[in-house]
Amino acid sequence: MLRSKLPENTLKTAIEILDAAEKNHAVDLACSVPDFNMSQKLIDSIARHISNGKNQYSPIEGIMPLRQATADVYFQEFGAKYNPETDITITAGSTEAVWTAISAIVHEDDEVIVFEPVYENYVPAIRLNGGTPIFITLKYPDYRIDWNEVIRWVNQRTKMIIISNPHIPTGAVLSEEDMQKLQKIVAGSKIVILSDETYGSFHYDTPISSVAKYPVLAKQSIVISSLGKSFNATGWKTGTCCAPADITAEIRKMHNYICNGSNTAIQYAFSDFLPGISNGELAQVRELYHRKRDLLCDLLKGSKYKLKPTEGSWFQTVDCSDVTPDPDTEFALKLVNQYGVAVFPMSMFYHDKNKSSVIRICFAREDETIKRGVEGLLKAAE
Repeated sequence: MLRSKLPENTLKTAIEILDAAEKNHAVDLACSVPDFNMSQKLIDSIARHISNGKNQYSPIEGIMPLRQATADVYFQEFGAKYNPETDITITAGSTEAVWTAISAIVHEDDEVIVFEPVYENYVPAIRLNGGTPIFITLKYPDYRIDWNEVIRWVNQRTKMIIISNPHIPTGAVLSEEDMQKLQKIVAGSKIVILSDETYGSFHYDTPISSVAKYPVLAKQSIVISSLGKSFNATGWKTGTCCAPADITAEIRKMHNYICNGSNTAIQYAFSDFLPGISNGELAQVRELYHRKRDLLCDLLKGSKYKLKPTEGSWFQTVDCSDVTPDPDTEFALKLVNQYGVAVFPMSMFYHDKNKSSVIRICFAREDETIKRGVEGLLKAAE
């Protein structure tokens, strides 16, 4: 009998809900995939590069035009100085970047602090590399980090602290004060910060605060972003990974063996597109999502559902305790099977499946899709 290296299927609940959604033709407010297209400029750009023969392997670290464009963005946005030769790697999406970074840094018996609810890819990567995840729980509705608890868990075995900003899956955004406290905790140590900024382009009420903005933090941090997420092209699977040269060297070694580089034509398309963010391309995308968040919140206003508008990402958490006594997973299954709307229960993002009453809604949808999904939610609350 084959012994599984991943005996826990953390995606079991998600698969069950999505299978039921397909079977019942339900409105999908669960998956983090937009149901609208990317910019026509990107479509035209990739078509041009494919026609011009940009169809073979790129350098392992990514094409220089895209690495340079990435360095320019970080300097414009945060004043960060990354050398495109030594500090930036183009990856096959942010998920691959996260997995590669953990694989490069975490050794047997190292401890890695994660904040839950936690994105489902972190913990398997930690465990497969012999590390031990240390779970610190964030509480609804603010999902703020208790830095005193972090201090209690930091010790000689702590190799890495993983943050996501905005937080995946809650959308909470780290503040200036959060960054200062994190900096104080790790200063002078050998702890590596892995900052997953996949949704870093999506912040609504406060300015985003990347670790790249803080020179002391940046010196011991890996900063990951997603170009696909930022520009509604999730299937293009293109991410960036910025880190000091010594850390980048280790990441590139692992990246070489994990995926041997990312899609060439897509890299050229993004290298054409990234300079346009200073001309308002990114602001337009951010405003689109801001409006969709507000639409969702307005439609649920006055109902039995309780929520605080999310600060960032494509996700809105909603408390259903006044709607149903059922745990969130049971309620999510009832929603998809009886009311035709798919959402994810927040309990699926915890290692210890305690009873929860909170669901997660993805609002990366056309307005009519959001409205139809909310109709199902409101019917369930009658």
